Amino acid sequence: MSELIGKVRGEYKNILNQTADIIVALDIASIEAIDFTPSHKLDEDEWFRLTNFSQQAFYVDECNTAYSTASLNQIANNEYKKIAAIAIIQNGQKHFQRITPSLFVARKTILDYSGAPQIVEHRNQIEIRKESDAVYIAASDTLYFKTIGKLKLIFPGIEELHREATQDEVDTFVNNEFIVLDGITNTSIGAHNRKRIADIGIKYNGLNADKKTLLITYAKEKAGVDIENDAFKIQSETDLKKVLYAMDQRYYYADIYEENRVASSVRVITNN
Repeated sequence: MSELIGKVRGEYKNILNQTADIIVALDIASIEAIDFTPSHKLDEDEWFRLTNFSQQAFYVDECNTAYSTASLNQIANNEYKKIAAIAIIQNGQKHFQRITPSLFVARKTILDYSGAPQIVEHRNQIEIRKESDAVYIAASDTLYFKTIGKLKLIFPGIEELHREATQDEVDTFVNNEFIVLDGITNTSIGAHNRKRIADIGIKYNGLNADKKTLLITYAKEKAGVDIENDAFKIQSETDLKKVLYAMDQRYYYADIYEENRVASSVRVITNN
């Protein structure tokens, strides 16, 4: 049995159930699942995963194995346009998809050539995409997803996994003696660099004094940013990005190809 429910004004409501599958199951064996880290950019065949998902603060009741749609209200016909997300429950997997305006199909005339050609009038429909924004598998208590930004409405609070630094965190970072702002201010730093500061700040603060010194020495050698009075002279968002990349040790030398490189994505590999 497959069940389809929709989220309307923060409340899930029943849409339909049927014997046939609604969506193709996520084949875990055919993907590369990677523990979530905000510094990694996924390849096409990769998915992020969050293990022990039921222990997370943003876990939702809809993922609970005891969750039942029987007590849900049936969606009214005038509520379909208000659906913000859908959940599909089938075969031990729970698929979640954001519903954006582009997924609403209204008053389109389609030439259907799947069999004998015919004209089909599409009036009011919602597209269900082949790939879900998130898939939860209760048996392993694991959530699979590709983009945090699409999940904020479905799992409120999950954006904290890739959050922007608070203004206090930004102030603390730029007040380090190795940083001098010249051309930008601590309040004008953009969202992308604020996210990098949130990530790098945690890593940097976890180092002992000796490692902090080594890291800043490395960063001064690699970042390619002007140094003034033994500090990075940050004149633009690009300068700040370079410093943050250097503090994440993304600059390296590929000795075989004899090239200096910068990694736009970082994935920590553990040896099992």
